Amino acid sequence: MKACLDCLPCLARNATELARRSARGDAALEARIAAEGMRILGRAAEEGYALPPPCYARQLIDNALAMCEGRVPDPWAEEKKASTELALKLLERMDEIPGWRGPSSSATAGRAGRPRPAVAARPEAAPYHTNALNCVLSGMSDFEKRLRLSVAGNILDFSVYADLDIAAAMETMATAFTKPIFGARGARALPGDELVAELKRRMDAAKLILWVFDNCGEAVFDRLLMEPYRDKITLAVRGKPAFNDLTRAELSESGCPEGFSSGGVVSNDDGVPGVVDETCGAAFRAAFAAADLVVAKGQANFETMSERTDKPIAFLFLAKCPVVCREVGAQPQTIQVVLHNFERTVEK
Repeated sequence: MKACLDCLPCLARNATELARRSARGDAALEARIAAEGMRILGRAAEEGYALPPPCYARQLIDNALAMCEGRVPDPWAEEKKASTELALKLLERMDEIPGWRGPSSSATAGRAGRPRPAVAARPEAAPYHTNALNCVLSGMSDFEKRLRLSVAGNILDFSVYADLDIAAAMETMATAFTKPIFGARGARALPGDELVAELKRRMDAAKLILWVFDNCGEAVFDRLLMEPYRDKITLAVRGKPAFNDLTRAELSESGCPEGFSSGGVVSNDDGVPGVVDETCGAAFRAAFAAADLVVAKGQANFETMSERTDKPIAFLFLAKCPVVCREVGAQPQTIQVVLHNFERTVEK
């Protein structure tokens, strides 16, 4: 999916936010970083937006990091840490919902996979303990609960709850279990239950799955969906700091320590917040080629891989930006399960 004029407002916000984070109070440096970022976007417009949006985002990131001369190696370090801490606390609170059953043993797993003690119900948790939500959870398959929790990380804006307002964050996360699921298998739109069933069938049948992460807080929830398949999963992370996306440095804290998955870990090396085959390293390309199913989280992975035809890819994301919504024919803030190239068969 190539960038377009409608991508500019978001990319411009990225440029100014990068300038602020990288300059750390140096007003003159902030202005220079922002100005060069705008020049990068100007060139993109002149060249006709030949690349997906995340590729221009990477150019903005590299520009900011170079201009601050290494003084701020990861502008999102504090945000990533806070996101992970919040997600871990939210998992603890999931056990307080009576209808939450299937993944409960994994939900209370510690950072090294050790069980945590059960969490006692707290009075302030009451708003999301509704009969309606409990009923929905009770009628849901274990796989769908795990899938929806994985997408919940895409629903949460972790920076909004950076002060660890757990009750408010849980209220937002609970919507992941009540929102309908939309999406398609190839060009054909399917009901949510069929999309969930098809994804489960393909994950069960696959011999090797490449799991491409999105952001740090979301990665904590991803662990539960990956858990039953960890003997055939390879984990894929960003090769350099890219917004609040997961890199190797945050894997262990997110609940995926060394040895979590049989296929180990690869990075895209180039640090694009997405996957661009031409600029990924050899190890990533080999893992992609070996997999018979790719699960890709978040919009940026969709933006960079939606035109690939060589591999079945399950894109799991919340449709947020107008450009992506238009691309998939979705309403904003809808859960999307897009089963791309799923006409390709998996050998059993």
